[in-house]
Amino acid sequence: MNFTRRSFLQTSAGLAGLAAFDLPAFSQSDKFIVNMFGGRWEDDWRKFVMPKFAKQIGKPFDLDIGLGMGWISNFRAAGPDRPPFPAVMLNEKYTAMIRNDGFFEELTPALVPNMADLIEPAILKGKTAVTGMLAPLVLAYRKDMVDRPPKGWADLWDARFRGKLGLYKITNSAATMMALWAGEHFGSGRSDVATAVAKFKELAPFPQIGYSAQLTPLMTQGQIAVAPIDIGEVKAMQEQGIPVDYVVPAEGMFVFDHSFSVFKSHPNKKLGEDYINFVLSPEIQLWMAENWLIAPTNKTVKLPASLQKWPLQADIVSKAIRFDWDETLALIPKLNDLWDRTI
Repeated sequence: MNFTRRSFLQTSAGLAGLAAFDLPAFSQSDKFIVNMFGGRWEDDWRKFVMPKFAKQIGKPFDLDIGLGMGWISNFRAAGPDRPPFPAVMLNEKYTAMIRNDGFFEELTPALVPNMADLIEPAILKGKTAVTGMLAPLVLAYRKDMVDRPPKGWADLWDARFRGKLGLYKITNSAATMMALWAGEHFGSGRSDVATAVAKFKELAPFPQIGYSAQLTPLMTQGQIAVAPIDIGEVKAMQEQGIPVDYVVPAEGMFVFDHSFSVFKSHPNKKLGEDYINFVLSPEIQLWMAENWLIAPTNKTVKLPASLQKWPLQADIVSKAIRFDWDETLALIPKLNDLWDRTI
């Protein structure tokens, strides 16, 4: 498989069906509508996942294809009383942007029974969202270009990797997480953005890439030897015969939380609750692990032997370094500005 969580940026067509925000049109529709990323995400969700849910609820479905900030802008324009569909999937960074604005229902096992089987970190702040799709971020390296592999995030500052690194643009949530980690590791805490930026300046120059699918060609071509990257990209490169391996950083890996929420004012919010329960079911969680290398957040999922070599197990995922995105959003303007002026 050569598609991962960021490859949708190359094929996304924008937001469909949200321009007018005509809530009655949504509520009167015979279709159950939810959002999804484009590209392979859309294709797989449309072909293999949503038909099962449509059969369960006895309704046809459609997908609204787009990106996080586009959805957020449109939700804000519509307001919390006129949500466009019953449930939404967003990166937790974007969920946090409207978490406290009255959009979302508090989720409980009474409403979403499979919540009872979730790993603890998957129940997100205020119970306004649950992690239904969790993508691990690891350190990948070229075995033919690195004599001693890195063991953790701090090793990126080792002189043996100078000039061989590929990193993300600061607008990518992976770069934000790395900067906050650096502020805590090298400075006074996660809010120490000055120390974080100064430490990354030590690594310059390095390619700053928008998303993981853009790092893959650089590593495939040998232009970089070490990079933080989605685990799915590692698998894709290995399947192409590229001598790439990875380590789960000693300090802990980062993860991308794709969080699912229910709009509390939507007239069909019960369908939204049922949809999230469906996504959290062992069947769908296992399907995502097998097809996308998404780590199950339902701890009852039994991973087959073919997946055991990847860091998808509940005990590994539960130890990942986590970030409070409500607090992080307050730091981002200062962090981004200093990064842009310094690096």
